[in-house]
Amino acid sequence: MAKNRTQKRIQQGGSLRSSSGSSYHVPDVVLQMPELFLFDLQKFQNSLRRAKQIDFPSRSRLYDLYESSELDIHYMGVLSKRLRGVTRIPIEFHRDGKPDDVITPQLRSPWFKEVRKEITLAQFWGFSLMQFYLDEEGNIRADQINRKHYNPITRQLLQYQDDQVGAPIEEFDNMLFVGGERDLGALVDIMIAILYKRGNVSDWAKFCNIFGIPIREYTYDAGDQEARRKIIEDARRQGSSAVYIHPKESSLVLHEPKNASATGELFENFTNYWDSKISIRVLGNTLTTDAKKVGTQALGEVHKEVEDEMNEDDRDTILDVLNYHMRPIFSNLGFNTEGGEFVYAKKDKTHPTQQVDIVLKLNSIGLPISDDYLYEFSGIPKPENYDELLAEKKANKEALQAQLLGGDTPSTEEGNTDDHNLSEEEKTKGNTPPQGKKGLRNLLSRFFSLAPLPGGADSDF
Repeated sequence: MAKNRTQKRIQQGGSLRSSSGSSYHVPDVVLQMPELFLFDLQKFQNSLRRAKQIDFPSRSRLYDLYESSELDIHYMGVLSKRLRGVTRIPIEFHRDGKPDDVITPQLRSPWFKEVRKEITLAQFWGFSLMQFYLDEEGNIRADQINRKHYNPITRQLLQYQDDQVGAPIEEFDNMLFVGGERDLGALVDIMIAILYKRGNVSDWAKFCNIFGIPIREYTYDAGDQEARRKIIEDARRQGSSAVYIHPKESSLVLHEPKNASATGELFENFTNYWDSKISIRVLGNTLTTDAKKVGTQALGEVHKEVEDEMNEDDRDTILDVLNYHMRPIFSNLGFNTEGGEFVYAKKDKTHPTQQVDIVLKLNSIGLPISDDYLYEFSGIPKPENYDELLAEKKANKEALQAQLLGGDTPSTEEGNTDDHNLSEEEKTKGNTPPQGKKGLRNLLSRFFSLAPLPGGADSDF
Protein backbone atom coordinates (compact mmCIF):
# COMPACT_ATOMS: atom_id res chain seq x y z
CA MET A 1 0.00 0.00 0.00
CA ALA A 2 1.23 3.46 -0.86
CA LYS A 3 2.27 5.73 1.96
CA ASN A 4 -0.45 8.14 3.08
CA ARG A 5 0.42 11.80 2.85
CA THR A 6 -1.39 14.99 3.70
CA GLN A 7 -3.65 15.68 0.77
CA LYS A 8 -2.99 18.91 -1.08
CA ARG A 9 -5.92 19.76 -3.27
CA ILE A 10 -5.61 21.99 -6.32
CA GLN A 11 -7.73 25.11 -5.95
CA GLN A 12 -9.31 26.42 -9.15
CA GLY A 13 -11.21 29.68 -9.56
CA GLY A 14 -10.86 33.43 -9.90
CA SER A 15 -8.95 35.88 -7.75
CA LEU A 16 -11.04 36.27 -4.61
CA ARG A 17 -10.88 39.20 -2.19
CA SER A 18 -10.36 38.22 1.43
CA SER A 19 -13.06 38.80 4.06
CA SER A 20 -11.24 41.89 5.35
CA GLY A 21 -11.18 43.32 1.82
CA SER A 22 -7.49 44.19 2.02
CA SER A 23 -6.00 41.38 -0.08
CA TYR A 24 -6.80 38.82 -2.72
CA HIS A 25 -6.59 35.08 -2.45
CA VAL A 26 -4.97 33.68 -5.58
CA PRO A 27 -5.77 29.99 -6.17
CA ASP A 28 -3.44 27.45 -7.70
CA VAL A 29 -5.29 27.80 -11.02
CA VAL A 30 -6.71 31.19 -12.00
CA LEU A 31 -9.48 30.48 -14.50
CA GLN A 32 -10.32 32.84 -17.35
CA MET A 33 -13.43 33.04 -19.48
CA PRO A 34 -12.87 31.20 -22.78
CA GLU A 35 -13.27 32.88 -26.13
CA LEU A 36 -16.01 31.03 -27.99
CA PHE A 37 -16.90 33.12 -31.02
CA LEU A 38 -15.44 34.75 -34.15
CA PHE A 39 -13.17 31.84 -35.05
CA ASP A 40 -12.15 31.05 -38.61
CA LEU A 41 -9.68 28.75 -40.33
CA GLN A 42 -6.87 31.31 -40.11
CA LYS A 43 -7.18 31.58 -36.32
CA PHE A 44 -7.37 27.79 -36.13
CA GLN A 45 -4.11 27.46 -38.06
CA ASN A 46 -2.36 30.00 -35.82
CA SER A 47 -3.53 28.31 -32.61
CA LEU A 48 -2.50 24.91 -33.96
CA ARG A 49 1.02 26.19 -34.72
CA ARG A 50 1.37 27.53 -31.18
CA ALA A 51 0.23 24.21 -29.70
CA LYS A 52 2.66 22.28 -31.92
CA GLN A 53 5.76 24.24 -30.89
CA ILE A 54 8.53 22.08 -29.48
CA ASP A 55 10.12 24.30 -26.83
CA PHE A 56 7.37 26.70 -25.74
CA PRO A 57 4.00 25.26 -26.70
CA SER A 58 0.75 26.96 -25.69
CA ARG A 59 -2.60 25.21 -25.97
CA SER A 60 -4.86 27.85 -24.43
CA ARG A 61 -6.01 29.33 -27.73
CA LEU A 62 -6.55 25.91 -29.30
CA TYR A 63 -8.54 24.71 -26.31
CA ASP A 64 -10.78 27.78 -26.60
CA LEU A 65 -11.55 26.53 -30.10
CA TYR A 66 -12.20 23.05 -28.74
CA GLU A 67 -14.59 24.44 -26.15
CA SER A 68 -16.46 26.36 -28.84
CA SER A 69 -17.11 23.03 -30.60
CA GLU A 70 -19.59 22.24 -27.82
CA LEU A 71 -21.92 24.76 -29.47
CA ASP A 72 -22.27 22.42 -32.47
CA ILE A 73 -25.46 20.41 -32.00
CA HIS A 74 -24.54 17.50 -34.24
CA TYR A 75 -21.08 17.03 -32.73
CA MET A 76 -22.42 17.08 -29.17
CA GLY A 77 -25.13 14.61 -30.16
CA VAL A 78 -22.75 12.00 -31.56
CA LEU A 79 -20.27 12.63 -28.74
CA SER A 80 -22.99 11.99 -26.14
CA LYS A 81 -23.81 8.75 -27.92
CA ARG A 82 -20.14 7.73 -27.80
CA LEU A 83 -19.96 8.48 -24.08
CA ARG A 84 -23.15 6.55 -23.34
CA GLY A 85 -21.49 3.50 -24.85
CA VAL A 86 -18.87 3.50 -22.05
CA THR A 87 -21.06 4.39 -19.06
CA ARG A 88 -24.04 2.05 -19.44
CA ILE A 89 -22.23 -1.11 -18.24
CA PRO A 90 -21.33 -0.91 -14.53
CA ILE A 91 -17.79 -1.61 -13.29
CA GLU A 92 -17.04 -3.71 -10.23
CA PHE A 93 -13.92 -4.51 -8.22
CA HIS A 94 -13.56 -8.29 -7.84
CA ARG A 95 -11.42 -10.16 -5.40
CA ASP A 96 -11.34 -13.98 -5.63
CA GLY A 97 -14.09 -13.81 -8.25
CA LYS A 98 -16.53 -11.91 -6.01
CA PRO A 99 -17.43 -8.17 -5.90
CA ASP A 100 -15.71 -6.22 -3.14
CA ASP A 101 -18.27 -4.72 -0.77
CA VAL A 102 -16.15 -1.63 -0.04
CA ILE A 103 -14.78 -0.50 -3.41
CA THR A 104 -17.67 -1.57 -5.68
CA PRO A 105 -20.17 0.92 -4.15
CA GLN A 106 -17.65 3.71 -4.84
CA LEU A 107 -17.61 2.71 -8.52
CA ARG A 108 -21.41 3.05 -8.75
CA SER A 109 -21.42 6.65 -7.59
CA PRO A 110 -22.10 9.61 -9.92
CA TRP A 111 -18.52 10.89 -9.61
CA PHE A 112 -17.14 7.70 -11.13
CA LYS A 113 -19.42 8.04 -14.14
CA GLU A 114 -17.82 11.42 -14.80
CA VAL A 115 -14.36 9.86 -14.40
CA ARG A 116 -15.16 7.34 -17.12
CA LYS A 117 -16.30 10.15 -19.40
CA GLU A 118 -13.10 12.13 -18.77
CA ILE A 119 -10.97 9.10 -19.61
CA THR A 120 -12.80 8.80 -22.94
CA LEU A 121 -12.64 12.55 -23.62
CA ALA A 122 -8.84 12.34 -23.42
CA GLN A 123 -9.00 10.89 -26.94
CA PHE A 124 -10.66 14.09 -28.17
CA TRP A 125 -8.71 16.72 -26.20
CA GLY A 126 -5.34 15.00 -26.13
CA PHE A 127 -5.31 14.35 -22.39
CA SER A 128 -7.31 14.53 -19.17
CA LEU A 129 -6.00 15.39 -15.71
CA MET A 130 -7.90 14.57 -12.51
CA GLN A 131 -7.23 14.75 -8.79
CA PHE A 132 -8.88 12.32 -6.36
CA TYR A 133 -9.67 12.97 -2.71
CA LEU A 134 -11.97 11.89 0.12
CA ASP A 135 -14.99 13.94 1.10
CA GLU A 136 -16.28 14.42 4.64
CA GLU A 137 -18.18 11.13 4.52
CA GLY A 138 -15.16 9.14 3.39
CA ASN A 139 -16.31 8.72 -0.22
CA ILE A 140 -13.96 9.21 -3.16
CA ARG A 141 -14.40 12.34 -5.27
CA ALA A 142 -12.58 13.62 -8.35
CA ASP A 143 -11.85 17.11 -9.71
CA GLN A 144 -11.13 17.64 -13.39
CA ILE A 145 -8.22 20.06 -13.81
CA ASN A 146 -8.64 22.66 -16.53
CA ARG A 147 -6.56 21.51 -19.49
CA LYS A 148 -5.36 25.01 -20.37
CA HIS A 149 -3.50 25.10 -17.05
CA TYR A 150 -1.36 22.01 -17.47
CA ASN A 151 1.68 21.43 -19.65
CA PRO A 152 1.89 17.66 -20.21
CA ILE A 153 5.36 17.95 -21.75
CA THR A 154 7.02 19.60 -18.74
CA ARG A 155 4.50 18.08 -16.26
CA GLN A 156 3.84 21.48 -14.68
CA LEU A 157 0.63 23.03 -13.37
CA LEU A 158 0.23 26.57 -14.74
CA GLN A 159 -1.33 29.20 -12.53
CA TYR A 160 -2.31 31.32 -15.55
CA GLN A 161 -3.20 29.73 -18.85
CA ASP A 162 -0.47 31.53 -20.84
CA ASP A 163 2.34 30.80 -18.38
CA GLN A 164 5.36 28.82 -19.53
CA VAL A 165 6.57 27.77 -16.07
CA GLY A 166 4.50 26.38 -13.23
CA ALA A 167 4.50 24.08 -10.21
CA PRO A 168 5.56 20.44 -10.72
CA ILE A 169 2.53 18.19 -10.70
CA GLU A 170 4.33 15.84 -8.29
CA GLU A 171 3.66 18.39 -5.53
CA PHE A 172 0.00 17.40 -5.58
CA ASP A 173 -1.35 14.06 -4.40
CA ASN A 174 -3.47 11.44 -6.14
CA MET A 175 -3.22 12.84 -9.67
CA LEU A 176 -4.33 10.80 -12.68
CA PHE A 177 -3.07 11.74 -16.15
CA VAL A 178 -4.60 10.04 -19.20
CA GLY A 179 -3.40 10.74 -22.74
CA GLY A 180 -0.23 11.68 -24.58
CA GLU A 181 2.31 14.41 -23.92
CA ARG A 182 2.07 15.98 -27.38
CA ASP A 183 -1.26 14.50 -28.47
CA LEU A 184 -3.80 17.18 -29.46
CA GLY A 185 -6.71 14.79 -29.77
CA ALA A 186 -9.35 13.99 -32.38
CA LEU A 187 -10.80 17.50 -32.14
CA VAL A 188 -8.00 18.70 -34.43
CA ASP A 189 -9.75 16.86 -37.25
CA ILE A 190 -13.27 17.63 -36.09
CA MET A 191 -12.68 21.38 -35.77
CA ILE A 192 -11.97 21.66 -39.50
CA ALA A 193 -15.38 20.20 -40.28
CA ILE A 194 -17.09 22.39 -37.68
CA LEU A 195 -15.50 25.61 -38.99
CA TYR A 196 -16.37 24.81 -42.61
CA LYS A 197 -19.94 24.04 -41.55
CA ARG A 198 -20.23 27.27 -39.55
CA GLY A 199 -19.20 29.36 -42.54
CA ASN A 200 -21.61 27.49 -44.78
CA VAL A 201 -24.53 27.90 -42.38
CA SER A 202 -23.74 31.62 -42.11
CA ASP A 203 -23.92 31.94 -45.91
CA TRP A 204 -27.10 29.88 -45.89
CA ALA A 205 -28.67 32.28 -43.39
CA LYS A 206 -27.76 35.23 -45.63
CA PHE A 207 -29.30 33.43 -48.59
CA CYS A 208 -32.54 32.90 -46.68
CA ASN A 209 -32.56 36.52 -45.55
CA ILE A 210 -32.14 37.82 -49.11
CA PHE A 211 -34.20 35.39 -51.16
CA GLY A 212 -36.51 33.91 -48.56
CA ILE A 213 -38.30 37.18 -47.74
CA PRO A 214 -40.22 39.08 -50.46
CA ILE A 215 -38.53 42.29 -51.64
CA ARG A 216 -40.63 45.44 -51.35
CA GLU A 217 -40.39 47.84 -54.24
CA TYR A 218 -41.13 51.58 -54.12
CA THR A 219 -41.04 53.96 -57.05
CA TYR A 220 -41.16 57.74 -57.27
CA ASP A 221 -40.67 60.50 -59.80
CA ALA A 222 -37.02 61.30 -60.28
CA GLY A 223 -37.53 64.97 -59.54
CA ASP A 224 -39.79 64.57 -56.49
CA GLN A 225 -37.40 64.41 -53.55
CA GLU A 226 -40.17 64.90 -51.00
CA ALA A 227 -41.91 61.74 -52.22
CA ARG A 228 -38.61 59.89 -52.00
CA ARG A 229 -38.10 60.99 -48.40
CA LYS A 230 -41.60 59.86 -47.36
CA ILE A 231 -41.14 56.51 -49.09
CA ILE A 232 -37.91 55.89 -47.17
CA GLU A 233 -39.60 56.72 -43.86
CA ASP A 234 -42.50 54.37 -44.64
CA ALA A 235 -40.12 51.58 -45.60
CA ARG A 236 -38.19 51.88 -42.33
CA ARG A 237 -41.39 51.74 -40.27
CA GLN A 238 -42.55 48.55 -42.03
CA GLY A 239 -39.64 46.37 -40.96
CA SER A 240 -36.11 45.40 -41.90
CA SER A 241 -36.81 43.20 -44.92
CA ALA A 242 -35.21 43.97 -48.28
CA VAL A 243 -36.43 47.17 -49.94
CA TYR A 244 -35.79 48.55 -53.42
CA ILE A 245 -36.52 52.25 -53.83
CA HIS A 246 -35.92 53.68 -57.27
CA PRO A 247 -37.23 56.27 -59.74
CA LYS A 248 -39.83 55.14 -62.19
CA GLU A 249 -37.32 55.47 -64.98
CA SER A 250 -35.02 52.74 -63.51
CA SER A 251 -35.63 49.08 -62.70
CA LEU A 252 -34.18 46.13 -60.75
CA VAL A 253 -33.96 42.57 -62.11
CA LEU A 254 -33.02 39.63 -59.85
CA HIS A 255 -31.44 36.73 -61.77
CA GLU A 256 -31.75 33.54 -59.74
CA PRO A 257 -29.28 30.72 -60.51
CA LYS A 258 -30.83 27.76 -62.29
CA ASN A 259 -29.30 25.04 -60.12
CA ALA A 260 -29.49 23.60 -56.61
CA SER A 261 -28.45 26.87 -54.96
CA ALA A 262 -31.69 28.50 -56.10
CA THR A 263 -33.59 26.55 -53.40
CA GLY A 264 -30.80 26.31 -50.83
CA GLU A 265 -30.18 22.63 -51.59
CA LEU A 266 -26.49 23.30 -52.20
CA PHE A 267 -26.04 24.71 -48.68
CA GLU A 268 -27.97 21.82 -47.16
CA ASN A 269 -25.89 19.19 -48.96
CA PHE A 270 -22.66 20.91 -47.89
CA THR A 271 -23.80 20.96 -44.24
CA ASN A 272 -24.89 17.31 -44.34
CA TYR A 273 -21.53 16.37 -45.84
CA TRP A 274 -19.59 17.76 -42.90
CA ASP A 275 -22.07 16.31 -40.40
CA SER A 276 -21.45 12.87 -41.89
CA LYS A 277 -17.68 13.37 -41.55
CA ILE A 278 -18.11 14.30 -37.89
CA SER A 279 -20.19 11.16 -37.33
CA ILE A 280 -17.52 9.00 -38.95
CA ARG A 281 -14.77 10.54 -36.81
CA VAL A 282 -16.67 10.18 -33.54
CA LEU A 283 -18.68 6.99 -34.06
CA GLY A 284 -16.96 5.36 -37.01
CA ASN A 285 -20.18 5.32 -39.07
CA THR A 286 -23.19 7.36 -40.23
CA LEU A 287 -26.12 4.94 -40.51
CA THR A 288 -26.64 4.71 -36.74
CA THR A 289 -27.27 8.47 -36.52
CA ASP A 290 -28.75 9.58 -39.86
CA ALA A 291 -31.80 8.31 -41.72
CA LYS A 292 -30.89 8.01 -45.38
CA LYS A 293 -33.10 7.36 -48.39
CA VAL A 294 -30.63 4.73 -49.58
CA GLY A 295 -28.95 1.90 -47.72
CA THR A 296 -29.80 -1.59 -46.56
CA GLN A 297 -30.41 -3.25 -43.25
CA ALA A 298 -27.24 -5.30 -43.72
CA LEU A 299 -25.18 -2.15 -44.21
CA GLY A 300 -26.74 -0.63 -41.11
CA GLU A 301 -25.84 -3.73 -39.10
CA VAL A 302 -22.23 -3.48 -40.31
CA HIS A 303 -22.07 0.16 -39.17
CA LYS A 304 -23.55 -0.84 -35.82
CA GLU A 305 -20.86 -3.50 -35.42
CA VAL A 306 -18.18 -0.86 -36.08
CA GLU A 307 -19.71 1.38 -33.41
CA ASP A 308 -19.89 -1.51 -30.95
CA GLU A 309 -16.23 -2.32 -31.57
CA MET A 310 -15.31 1.31 -30.86
CA ASN A 311 -17.31 1.23 -27.61
CA GLU A 312 -15.61 -2.01 -26.58
CA ASP A 313 -12.22 -0.46 -27.25
CA ASP A 314 -13.17 2.55 -25.07
CA ARG A 315 -14.27 0.24 -22.27
CA ASP A 316 -11.02 -1.73 -22.48
CA THR A 317 -9.08 1.53 -22.24
CA ILE A 318 -10.98 2.46 -19.08
CA LEU A 319 -10.18 -0.91 -17.49
CA ASP A 320 -6.51 -0.48 -18.37
CA VAL A 321 -6.43 2.92 -16.69
CA LEU A 322 -8.17 1.58 -13.58
CA ASN A 323 -6.04 -1.54 -13.18
CA TYR A 324 -2.67 0.02 -14.03
CA HIS A 325 -2.90 3.65 -12.90
CA MET A 326 -5.71 4.01 -10.35
CA ARG A 327 -4.91 1.11 -8.06
CA PRO A 328 -2.14 3.10 -6.28
CA ILE A 329 -4.54 6.04 -5.91
CA PHE A 330 -7.19 3.85 -4.29
CA SER A 331 -4.57 2.40 -1.97
CA ASN A 332 -3.29 5.87 -1.07
CA LEU A 333 -6.86 6.87 -0.16
CA GLY A 334 -7.17 3.92 2.21
CA PHE A 335 -8.85 1.27 0.03
CA ASN A 336 -7.33 -2.20 -0.16
CA THR A 337 -6.78 -3.25 -3.80
CA GLU A 338 -4.39 -6.15 -3.19
CA GLY A 339 -5.36 -9.35 -4.97
CA GLY A 340 -8.25 -7.83 -6.94
CA GLU A 341 -9.02 -6.21 -10.27
CA PHE A 342 -11.53 -3.91 -11.91
CA VAL A 343 -13.93 -5.72 -14.26
CA TYR A 344 -17.20 -5.01 -16.03
CA ALA A 345 -20.34 -6.56 -14.64
CA LYS A 346 -21.57 -9.42 -16.78
CA LYS A 347 -24.24 -8.40 -19.26
CA ASP A 348 -26.00 -10.62 -21.77
CA LYS A 349 -25.47 -9.14 -25.23
CA THR A 350 -27.87 -11.58 -26.98
CA HIS A 351 -31.03 -9.93 -28.26
CA PRO A 352 -34.26 -11.46 -26.82
CA THR A 353 -35.52 -12.49 -30.29
CA GLN A 354 -32.22 -14.23 -31.00
CA GLN A 355 -32.41 -15.97 -27.63
CA VAL A 356 -35.92 -17.28 -28.39
CA ASP A 357 -34.71 -18.63 -31.73
CA ILE A 358 -31.83 -20.44 -30.01
CA VAL A 359 -34.19 -22.01 -27.44
CA LEU A 360 -36.60 -23.22 -30.12
CA LYS A 361 -33.81 -24.81 -32.16
CA LEU A 362 -32.33 -26.57 -29.12
CA ASN A 363 -35.77 -27.78 -28.08
CA SER A 364 -36.48 -29.13 -31.58
CA ILE A 365 -33.45 -31.43 -31.40
CA GLY A 366 -34.56 -32.78 -28.03
CA LEU A 367 -32.08 -30.98 -25.76
CA PRO A 368 -33.52 -30.67 -22.24
CA ILE A 369 -33.91 -27.03 -21.15
CA SER A 370 -34.57 -25.89 -17.62
CA ASP A 371 -37.96 -24.31 -17.13
CA ASP A 372 -36.49 -21.91 -14.57
CA TYR A 373 -34.04 -20.63 -17.21
CA LEU A 374 -36.90 -19.98 -19.65
CA TYR A 375 -38.84 -18.04 -17.05
CA GLU A 376 -35.73 -16.04 -16.11
CA PHE A 377 -34.68 -14.88 -19.58
CA SER A 378 -38.26 -14.26 -20.79
CA GLY A 379 -39.17 -12.18 -17.76
CA ILE A 380 -42.47 -14.04 -17.30
CA PRO A 381 -43.21 -14.72 -13.61
CA LYS A 382 -43.35 -18.38 -12.64
CA PRO A 383 -46.82 -19.42 -11.33
CA GLU A 384 -47.05 -20.19 -7.64
CA ASN A 385 -48.86 -23.47 -8.36
CA TYR A 386 -46.37 -24.41 -11.06
CA ASP A 387 -46.00 -28.07 -10.02
CA GLU A 388 -49.78 -28.54 -9.94
CA LEU A 389 -50.22 -27.00 -13.39
CA LEU A 390 -47.35 -29.08 -14.79
CA ALA A 391 -48.87 -32.32 -13.43
CA GLU A 392 -52.29 -31.44 -14.87
CA LYS A 393 -50.73 -30.70 -18.26
CA LYS A 394 -48.92 -34.06 -18.29
CA ALA A 395 -52.10 -35.89 -17.33
CA ASN A 396 -54.05 -34.26 -20.16
CA LYS A 397 -51.28 -35.13 -22.60
CA GLU A 398 -51.23 -38.78 -21.54
CA ALA A 399 -55.04 -39.04 -21.71
CA LEU A 400 -55.12 -37.59 -25.22
CA GLN A 401 -52.33 -39.91 -26.32
CA ALA A 402 -54.13 -42.95 -24.94
CA GLN A 403 -57.37 -41.94 -26.63
CA LEU A 404 -55.72 -41.56 -30.02
CA LEU A 405 -53.53 -44.66 -29.88
CA GLY A 406 -55.87 -47.03 -27.99
CA GLY A 407 -59.56 -46.16 -28.38
CA ASP A 408 -62.57 -48.53 -27.91
CA THR A 409 -62.12 -52.11 -29.15
CA PRO A 410 -64.58 -52.77 -31.98
CA SER A 411 -66.65 -55.97 -32.08
CA THR A 412 -65.23 -58.99 -33.85
CA GLU A 413 -68.31 -59.45 -35.90
CA GLU A 414 -68.21 -55.98 -37.27
CA GLY A 415 -64.61 -56.38 -38.17
CA ASN A 416 -65.21 -59.82 -39.70
CA THR A 417 -68.21 -58.55 -41.61
CA ASP A 418 -66.11 -55.83 -43.12
CA ASP A 419 -63.43 -58.32 -44.10
CA HIS A 420 -66.00 -60.86 -45.36
CA ASN A 421 -67.47 -58.43 -47.81
CA LEU A 422 -64.09 -58.12 -49.55
CA SER A 423 -63.26 -60.45 -52.40
CA GLU A 424 -60.22 -62.67 -52.35
CA GLU A 425 -58.57 -60.49 -54.99
CA GLU A 426 -59.06 -57.33 -52.91
CA LYS A 427 -57.68 -59.07 -49.82
CA THR A 428 -54.48 -60.00 -51.63
CA LYS A 429 -53.90 -56.42 -52.77
CA GLY A 430 -52.02 -54.25 -50.34
CA ASN A 431 -53.61 -51.01 -51.46
CA THR A 432 -57.14 -51.72 -50.27
CA PRO A 433 -58.41 -48.80 -48.19
CA PRO A 434 -59.17 -49.68 -44.57
CA GLN A 435 -62.84 -50.40 -43.84
CA GLY A 436 -64.80 -49.97 -40.62
CA LYS A 437 -63.71 -48.77 -37.20
CA LYS A 438 -60.91 -51.30 -36.97
CA GLY A 439 -59.34 -50.13 -40.18
CA LEU A 440 -59.61 -46.49 -39.10
CA ARG A 441 -58.06 -47.34 -35.77
CA ASN A 442 -55.15 -49.11 -37.42
CA LEU A 443 -54.61 -46.15 -39.73
CA LEU A 444 -54.55 -43.68 -36.83
CA SER A 445 -52.26 -45.99 -34.90
CA ARG A 446 -49.75 -46.11 -37.72
CA PHE A 447 -49.91 -42.34 -38.21
CA PHE A 448 -49.61 -41.26 -34.58
CA SER A 449 -46.90 -43.75 -33.82
CA LEU A 450 -44.66 -41.76 -36.17
CA ALA A 451 -45.92 -38.25 -35.45
CA PRO A 452 -44.69 -36.26 -32.45
CA LEU A 453 -46.71 -36.27 -29.31
CA PRO A 454 -49.35 -33.53 -28.92
CA GLY A 455 -47.72 -30.36 -27.76
CA GLY A 456 -44.42 -30.96 -29.59
CA ALA A 457 -41.34 -32.62 -28.26
CA ASP A 458 -41.21 -33.92 -24.74
CA SER A 459 -40.51 -30.86 -22.63
CA ASP A 460 -41.83 -29.69 -19.30
CA PHE A 461 -42.21 -26.12 -20.60
